[in-house]
Amino acid sequence: MMNPARMRSTLLSLLLSIPVGAIAASAQQAATPAPQAKTFDVVSIRQNLSQTGQMSLKLVPTPTGFQVNGMPLMIVLMTAYTPKAGGLFLNNIDNLPDWARRDRYDIDARISDDDRAAWNAPKNQPAMLQQMLQTMLADRFKLVVHRTTKETPVYELVVGKDGPKLTETKPDEPLPAGQVLPDGGVVVPGKDGPRFYNFSMGLLASALSENGNPVVDKTGLTGRYNIVLPRPAADYAADGDPEAQRLDLIKSLGLKLESAKQQVEFLVIDHIDKPTEN
Repeated sequence: MMNPARMRSTLLSLLLSIPVGAIAASAQQAATPAPQAKTFDVVSIRQNLSQTGQMSLKLVPTPTGFQVNGMPLMIVLMTAYTPKAGGLFLNNIDNLPDWARRDRYDIDARISDDDRAAWNAPKNQPAMLQQMLQTMLADRFKLVVHRTTKETPVYELVVGKDGPKLTETKPDEPLPAGQVLPDGGVVVPGKDGPRFYNFSMGLLASALSENGNPVVDKTGLTGRYNIVLPRPAADYAADGDPEAQRLDLIKSLGLKLESAKQQVEFLVIDHIDKPTEN
C-alpha cells in the first residue's frame, strides 16, 4: 500500500481542487471512427497570462468548434490522446516539458460550415474532436508523439474480499450536467465534494494514480458506475491528508490496491514547441 509521504497530486485531488466549471464538456471516447479525417477551419491560440492562484479552467466543445480558456496544454493532450485500454494518459506521458504542464492557453478552434452537421452528430464528434486536436497540435505546437508500452511498477485496482460496493449507471439514465472527461465520465462539483457519474473502472484507476506509479484496472468490472465520496471533501481538507481521501474512497467501494509490475501504455513526446500566437 502507498506511503503517504510519497503521495503527490492525482486526478482525483485535482478534480476536488478545481472550482465548478473547471473541465467542462470534453469528448467521450468514440466507439467508431469519424467518417473521414477532418481539421479545424480556423484556430486562434494565445497564452493566458491573466490568471493567478487557483486554477479556473474551461474546456468546451461548442456547436461551431472547440474553446479552451486558461488551460494547461497537458489537459488538451489528455483530450486528444487516450489509452487504447481506456482511462486517461495522466502519469504515463513521457518527455512532456514543464511549460506544457504549467503555462495556460486560450484556444478558439472553429469548424468549417461544411463540417458542422457531422460535428454536431453525437456519434461523430468524439472521434472528430480527437482527430482535429491531434492535427492542431502537430501544426501549431509541432507535436510529434508515439505510443509505447513498458514494464513499470503499478498499483493494481482489484475487488476486495467482500466484493464491490458500486452503484451501476443505468444505460437509459440521463447523466447530470457537469464536467465531462475524455472517457465519458461526468464530474458534478458540490459543496460536499464532487460526485462521479458514468465512471468506468479504467477512468477511476486513472483518477487514483499517483505520479510515477500508475493505477491499472484489474477488477474485471466492465460496467459504468456512479461514485460518491464517503465523506465530504471539506473533511479531507481539514485532515490535510489527500492520501486518506484516496484510501477511504477505495475502501468504501469494496476495492483495494495491490503492488505489481505490468506493461503499461505510455504516450511519448518526441518533439513539441511553444506555439506562435495568433
